[in-house]
Amino acid sequence: MGGRSTFARKQVLDVGCAYGGFLVAAAEAGASRVVGIDINPELLALAELQLQDHAVDGHVAVDDVVADGLATRWGKFDVVLCNDVIEHVTEPSRCAANLASVLRPGGKLFLEIPNGLAVDFIRKDGHYGLFGITLLGRNAAERWWGRFFGDTYGVEHYASLAYYLQIFSEAGIALRLLSEVEDREARMAEIDEAFDALEAELADLDGPETPDLVGTIRLRGTDEISHYRQLRRRYHESTVTAERDIILRDIVTTYGLTFWTLEGTRL
Repeated sequence: MGGRSTFARKQVLDVGCAYGGFLVAAAEAGASRVVGIDINPELLALAELQLQDHAVDGHVAVDDVVADGLATRWGKFDVVLCNDVIEHVTEPSRCAANLASVLRPGGKLFLEIPNGLAVDFIRKDGHYGLFGITLLGRNAAERWWGRFFGDTYGVEHYASLAYYLQIFSEAGIALRLLSEVEDREARMAEIDEAFDALEAELADLDGPETPDLVGTIRLRGTDEISHYRQLRRRYHESTVTAERDIILRDIVTTYGLTFWTLEGTRL
């Protein structure tokens, strides 16, 4: 997520700062101002201690990225961080617009967003470790989650990479994907094994109290297996190097990256 030059003499905002670790790192990399916001006051109390322990002159406060007046309250920043946050908000496009509002022209936004179609997350999602939940819509996912847990379900959506590119483009931020896999062939072999395992797990899936959810997970999981195998077949049948490169990148980006790490530039 950038080197020391990304933060040197820059004003940095961390949206969803939690324990404040990124604020400390930014300050130690030479940031001139560090601010963190989060909706959880208990995490912010720990962030305050973290700043004190590292002698960082920063500020943290309770605030919501989709609330009105974000830029009015905090001003403009050179760098904005927003990691593992946007999937929790009810209005992603408003989140994108508010993030754009606190960025100076030419400023940088860094995002990390979970990929619900990553085969590893279909088999065990990154938030709760549940099979199949990333294949379900918001209400169905909460019902599935409710079979295993009793507190508040906190994930609002798993959207596509194309959707995020669109909403940030509309907000005036151009995104580029930083996540890279050096050996895509090897990663595709791992994806292949994972989809074979997923196929067996779908066949064994049980949930007599929620048969509709089991049916939906099976249907959507089978669709993704079919789509993946079609892409894999096209890859192996193609004799055009450029086409094979595109297909392989698509496979790895769609099914092999559990998180998309993105850099945005405010236009």
